[in-house]
Amino acid sequence: MKINSSVVLVTSAGSQLGSTMACHFASLGATVILCDKETPQLMHAYKLCCEVSDDIYQFPIPDHSLDSTQALFEFIDRQIHRSPDVLINAITVQAMPNIFDQSASDVFTQRLSLMAATLFTFGQATAERMREEKKNGVIVNVISHQDYQDLSGLDNATSMVAGFTQSWAKQLTPFNIRVGGVVPGVEHDSMHWAEIQDELIRNTEYIVSNDYFSGRVMAA
Repeated sequence: MKINSSVVLVTSAGSQLGSTMACHFASLGATVILCDKETPQLMHAYKLCCEVSDDIYQFPIPDHSLDSTQALFEFIDRQIHRSPDVLINAITVQAMPNIFDQSASDVFTQRLSLMAATLFTFGQATAERMREEKKNGVIVNVISHQDYQDLSGLDNATSMVAGFTQSWAKQLTPFNIRVGGVVPGVEHDSMHWAEIQDELIRNTEYIVSNDYFSGRVMAA
């Protein structure tokens, strides 16, 4: 896929990962839509991208409901008159509680559910639009960790991304929609965040550009 002629939707765009991803694809000439809850971080990411390109849009959403995702795609139709060619499904993993913590069950369930809902909601909505328009699209599920000193939760997130990526690829390959995943390698936890982030970005760009990559997860 030619990135410089693509429309790229980046979720969790107010996060450090999402913001950096959005700026990177903007620098490659893509039309970029930043999507996240309305926060100063989202506005900051939008301003950074606007310094790189004029083809930048932002859309704050209140939640991950069907109505919110429908409103997002209506906004994209009005503003760009094209649906996304690429979805960068960005997630920042939070630390998970210790199994002996008395409140572990509720916290674990909430964080895991939010992560799954975010990935699935945007993935489903984008895939449906790509299928309707017979578009050769790409979905990349990307995760980073909020605190590289505490990698608890990364294994759960990696397994989730691997499962979604592989199952979606099987379902979407007949429609010429590719799916890939990028996760930080646990063995690299001593690396500086900037190095890990660079690897996540490079691997994501590789998946988008490589027309033969689908159904696999790359470790940064």
